[in-house]
Amino acid sequence: MQVFVAFAINDFDRVRRGLEAHYGGGNHYNAGRGTWFIATNGETTRQVATKIGVGDSQDPTGGIVVPVSSYWGRHSHDLWEWIDLKQKADAA
Repeated sequence: MQVFVAFAINDFDRVRRGLEAHYGGGNHYNAGRGTWFIATNGETTRQVATKIGVGDSQDPTGGIVVPVSSYWGRHSHDLWEWIDLKQKADAA
């Protein structure tokens, strides 16, 4: 699976609804402070952004969505484990 991160979100409720509608079943992770990680197969950055409401041409909210190709930092162990498991999900 590909993992994306969405951050600098202006309308948290709109994005949360988009995440729940399109990336349920454990395929999104709230990292706090308006930052979400999203796991999906076969979608582009723009497709993910549109589904969660960032970049929707009809009624866009501000935010940034980028693919995660590598990562480092300080956060909960759960987040790093979630990213690792999702990125390896299609390799099995």
